[in-house]
Amino acid sequence: VERERLGGDCTWTGCVPSKTLLSAANAAHAARSATRFGISVGSVEVDYQAVRKRVADIVEKIYTEDDSPEALKALNIDTASGMARFLDPRTVEITDNAGQSRVVSANAGVIIASGAMPSVPKIDGLESVPYITYEQVFSLEELPTAMTIVGGGPIGCELGQAFSRLGAQVTIVAPKLLPALDAAAGEAMEALLGAEGVRIVRARASSVAADGSTHTLRCLAGEGDGISVTGDCLLVATGRVPRVSGMDLKKIGVSLNSKKGIAVDAQLRTGCAGVYAAGDCTGDQQFTHYAGFQGGVAARNLLLPLKSAGVSAQVPGCTFTSPEVAHIGMTEAAARAEFGDDNVQVIFRRLLSVDRAICTGQNEHGFFQLVLKKDDTIIGATIMAPPAGELISEISLAMHKKMKLSDLIFVMHAYPTFSLPLQVMGSTLYYNKLKKSSKLLSILKKIGL
Repeated sequence: VERERLGGDCTWTGCVPSKTLLSAANAAHAARSATRFGISVGSVEVDYQAVRKRVADIVEKIYTEDDSPEALKALNIDTASGMARFLDPRTVEITDNAGQSRVVSANAGVIIASGAMPSVPKIDGLESVPYITYEQVFSLEELPTAMTIVGGGPIGCELGQAFSRLGAQVTIVAPKLLPALDAAAGEAMEALLGAEGVRIVRARASSVAADGSTHTLRCLAGEGDGISVTGDCLLVATGRVPRVSGMDLKKIGVSLNSKKGIAVDAQLRTGCAGVYAAGDCTGDQQFTHYAGFQGGVAARNLLLPLKSAGVSAQVPGCTFTSPEVAHIGMTEAAARAEFGDDNVQVIFRRLLSVDRAICTGQNEHGFFQLVLKKDDTIIGATIMAPPAGELISEISLAMHKKMKLSDLIFVMHAYPTFSLPLQVMGSTLYYNKLKKSSKLLSILKKIGL
């Protein structure tokens, strides 16, 4: 049952259109930067209407092949269009856009996967100023001249870089960039975007006013400090909140958690027997792959006598800027807070010295940071590199198998690749420990052991 469009945010206003837009922006940037490789391409012009059409075409293609009623029917999945509300734990009433209603009953149970929606902060005057969120940004008919983005998370950084590379003047207003990640990620992202001409205003949006077709955003950077930002397109990108209203959840005993999402246990069961919840609506980490994983686990637990865990702290994520920023597990700060400084070690390597990055001219911005326990077990990682989204899968597998960084020494990596630094970092850690034990090894050798 879907009240809007099958496929949800990811297909229509999230993953698919944003990565398609980014691919166009990256192509424009590569063309402009070609001279440093000895390639001359002349003037680079962006046909924004052609870019828009390509985005729409790819969205439609993926929708048709993966998410449409016909695609789901081929998998023996029936669909219904409309808003669903619970009549009882096994029965929902579905009301379509024409106001027509019908009642559907479940034999085994119900899984709620209602997703999330844009979070709009309290900014004085915002209600009287035209603004957009990620839900409308891909429908912009013209490329903005000056785009103001409120919010420095993954959405703000991705769209900020995309529109800047397409030719807009972009200003991002946020206290810091990528605030949920290790500090090194936010600092590197600020340096990257700044080098590309994106203006970063480290402040909090306080008020906004319209002046014809433009806006002026007032920002507070500290006590009494005020900064004004003017533009012709205001994008609010301050995160997403669970979509939980209109379903009569309280009626069946389904409660919310502290993140205003549907409260579930480790098996994704709500407080109502036979009703499960999965994905963004729970207020947990908001990733399509995590939602899909949880949906599968919830279905298994509902239909089979299984108690599989559907909640995990080891969820990989990626911000698809160029270079990408991927992460998994604990940040350095979280690890030190939980285990103590003496029981945590951090291994850091900049992309500057990575041969593959040097060859491709992509070594200026980026790093590898691994967070380890005292025994070298990997408990977190942040990677900023062109293929960071792919590289994080190796760390994800290592963490799943509770591997130590030193275990990667014996996993041969090809040269020159972006993944080789992971093996090198393990080797460095290993040999540093050998140095500390050199005296002991010398004594053991002398006595024949």
